[in-house]
Amino acid sequence: MEKKIEIVCKKDGTFTIEAFGFEGNSCEQATAPYEEALGGETIEKQRKPEFFNVNAANQTTKVNGG
Repeated sequence: MEKKIEIVCKKDGTFTIEAFGFEGNSCEQATAPYEEALGGETIEKQRKPEFFNVNAANQTTKVNGG
């Protein structure tokens, strides 16, 4: 699977960052610079079942823009 990071800006000023095609916790390392660049604090992380599977993982992170 191709590695991809998707960032969605919502009307309420929050962002959703979702990583696809990453293994284990590498998705956290890949999305961290985007979380920091958006200038917000992480208010929720949802680890999908794939996060715990070393073969394929993705993650959704919500960031409060500021």
